[in-house]
Amino acid sequence: MATDDTTTDGLVELPEQVVADLFASERRRFAVEILAERDGPMALDDLAAAVRARERGIEPAAVPDRERRSVRDAFFERHLPKLTATGVVEYDSMVATVALADDAVAGQHRP
Repeated sequence: MATDDTTTDGLVELPEQVVADLFASERRRFAVEILAERDGPMALDDLAAAVRARERGIEPAAVPDRERRSVRDAFFERHLPKLTATGVVEYDSMVATVALADDAVAGQHRP
């Protein structure tokens, strides 16, 4: 018998192990925290700079371009696929922006 992971409000809850794996990465945790502080989509480049800045304890404007590009590429290749596949974030490839998914905004998938 299959279990139903749908909540009464129609949102799908992720299994604990999936959430634990998702937020095991400090970089993914930082990305979700940063997106949660915003009211809308954020350019992937800006998110990369903000994540690297949080890792280093500096302002995003102080992140060197080389580091920003490195974080952006790693995020695009490793972290974004997990965050989008689980429905935590939405990625708009037409304009390269990332935003928390509506159910994540409602508190479903916060670290």
